[in-house]
Amino acid sequence: MNIKAEVIKIMKKVVLPIALILAVAYVVFAQLGKQQEGYNQSIKGQTLSLPNLEAIENERIKLIEMVSPGVATVFTTQEVTIPNPFSDIPFGDFFGIPNTPEFKQKRQGLGSAFIVDVDYNKKVVYLLTNNHVIENAKDIQVAFKNKVVLKGRVVGGDKLSDVALIEVPFKKGIEDFASKHALRLGDSDQLKVGATVIAIGSPLGLSDTVTIGIVSAKNRRIEDRPGEGFIQTDAAINPGNSGGPLINIKGEVVGINTAIIAGAQGLGFAIPINQAKWVMDQILKYGKVKRSKIGVIVQPLTPDLAEHFGVNEGVLVSNVQPGGPADKAGIRAGDIIVEVNGKKISEVQDLQNQIMKNPPGTKINLKVIRNGKELTFTVITVPLEGGDVQEQTTDEGSSTIENSIGLIVKDLSPGLIQKYGLPKVANGVLVYGVKEGSAAEEAGLQAGDIILSVNNIPVKSASEFWSLISKAKKEGKDNVLLYVQKGDNRIYLTLPLR
Repeated sequence: MNIKAEVIKIMKKVVLPIALILAVAYVVFAQLGKQQEGYNQSIKGQTLSLPNLEAIENERIKLIEMVSPGVATVFTTQEVTIPNPFSDIPFGDFFGIPNTPEFKQKRQGLGSAFIVDVDYNKKVVYLLTNNHVIENAKDIQVAFKNKVVLKGRVVGGDKLSDVALIEVPFKKGIEDFASKHALRLGDSDQLKVGATVIAIGSPLGLSDTVTIGIVSAKNRRIEDRPGEGFIQTDAAINPGNSGGPLINIKGEVVGINTAIIAGAQGLGFAIPINQAKWVMDQILKYGKVKRSKIGVIVQPLTPDLAEHFGVNEGVLVSNVQPGGPADKAGIRAGDIIVEVNGKKISEVQDLQNQIMKNPPGTKINLKVIRNGKELTFTVITVPLEGGDVQEQTTDEGSSTIENSIGLIVKDLSPGLIQKYGLPKVANGVLVYGVKEGSAAEEAGLQAGDIILSVNNIPVKSASEFWSLISKAKKEGKDNVLLYVQKGDNRIYLTLPLR
């Protein structure tokens, strides 16, 4: 009896735990078997149920299907002016060569646009696009997703922000289609880095193209584009995407796809929609965009300058236009502008936004630091014309146009000719520096070259040279003709302006 009890006791200690372990093992292997079976089923082509991912995908597809009909393709015929390098050739007419300094040429263009409003009083449909898409266009055709193609008209364009508003008339029932598919405009100020965005357009002529990515950065500055900073995204943006919408996960437009940097991969840029809305309102109200200036040249407050002036934040006034609004108000070179109408100024871009968006004649309160003391001035703005942007801003002393072209020229003095062993010429400017990867390098310019003329007009100073370049840019020309002395030789070059 004692032996039997002892055996039972041993079984409880040894056998039961073993049985429990075996039971657990059976359950685990059974589950692994089911998972393996599910894996094998997916390999055989059966659907593996992933409800969360499927729901996300379905919602994204619904979003794109909802927004895409509001996006249109824009076809343009543009007329561009081309410098004629053979205009001075004797007997040019005999050989069929035009004997004019320049001639006009037609060029086909492509871009995107999106529906923003329907005006039943004026009987037009409004679309937003990029200014460079429709600039100099002699004919605009807008192709909608319902297969309707209508002739477009430019209501107004703004070169500085690269935003344009176009319209098409009520025809072929487009008003009903447009009223259903006008896109909602969001608030780009609320956009966060890391947010998902979708770009829609017609890159390289491939209509209805959708790319997805995230907001990589905000307030990015691009040379020759003063004002509000750009949205940077890794959503693929290619030629033809320009003018299309960048939307958020709510289906709201947060930007207008506008630019890629040549040579970069995976970098796209969009104009913040709040900037575009302001431009559109200005165009509808005045027929053009009215901006202001105060007559100062400013530069960033670098760490070294901040230490020197004893100010951690703001922008440095490097020059004041004599007789301009800032000069009349008492602003001096060396002042640090830290606030505009109570809003802090940290960067040059902040000052541009706060000044330019006011109508001319607006009273603006500026808080500045001068010799360690806070001072307040009231400045009355004046109109900012297209050619006055260079006066408004500078990048640590370099002009915007020099940066955009990537070229530094200097007056050709006897001292420079002797120092660098340059050939003697009657007139010209010395190419002192060329930025790598710039338009100037693309044109074939090199340090040591002497530019003798621009569009067959002789130049005698750096100021004359930049005046001619600025004039050509204002006239919307794509390039200029340069006559260049390279060592002992002289050649013609075309310098791109875009």
